Amino acid sequence: MIRLFVLLSIVVFSLDAKEHLKTFKFGYINSSMSNYSPKDLKITMDLWITEVTKNLGDVEMVFYADPQKAAQDIADGKLDFISAFPIVFVKYFDMSKLRDGFTGKYKNPQDNKFVLLVKKNFHKSKELKIGIQKNDEIMHIYAKEFFEEPKIINYVNRNRVVLELFFSKVDMAIVPYRTFKLAEELNPQISQKIKILKKTDFVSNALGFYRKGISKEDKEFIYNTGVKLFSTVKGKQMMDIYKIETLVYTKISDLEDVKILYLTYKKKEKRYK
Repeated sequence: MIRLFVLLSIVVFSLDAKEHLKTFKFGYINSSMSNYSPKDLKITMDLWITEVTKNLGDVEMVFYADPQKAAQDIADGKLDFISAFPIVFVKYFDMSKLRDGFTGKYKNPQDNKFVLLVKKNFHKSKELKIGIQKNDEIMHIYAKEFFEEPKIINYVNRNRVVLELFFSKVDMAIVPYRTFKLAEELNPQISQKIKILKKTDFVSNALGFYRKGISKEDKEFIYNTGVKLFSTVKGKQMMDIYKIETLVYTKISDLEDVKILYLTYKKKEKRYK
């Protein structure tokens, strides 16, 4: 998601690497920013960079279209930190090459969890049509695992998914909780017609991890640089825009639920081929 991308960008461009006497390389897998146009991302980055590059050291951000390339670069020690959706780590990365990292903490902890939405007069039909954002891969797997032969309809962005349910183009929508709440704010009629059928424990945001072998000193230096941003006026203003409260540590174990769901799905998929 763009929130961690922006947050990571701030950390990158705030690092005074000259003081720390080394180059830091951060990777970001492009699928995590699929909801946003290159133009929007450029505007956001230009704004951030203007604010945070005053102490710019020798740092680099690398974007990847190919998750396998990112995974190989982490394994080879060419990156210090990598950010991606949890399912990407499970599918493409050797977990032994990763170490606990960090991500942004939402002001409302439920905001980044996926929810299943239906109309209040919902009755399960023979062919269940489920709307999902095209790059929310873990929810495609979730839908196939928990519903019998659902017809999944892909949409470019999550807001559109909620609207398609509102206009009865699909029977169910799977989106992050914050997407649903924003839709309610923009159109109060949505809360009159749509309800949450189920809340999941699967997160919708990207997570970040360090590479194996990075020193404890470097990890603390990067993390503490990010935390310090929240004590500045500009930092607080910008973080408020993205509803991020602070940084929190991420653990490799945070990927376990996604890993279990994915492996269970793949076993069933092989059995029915």
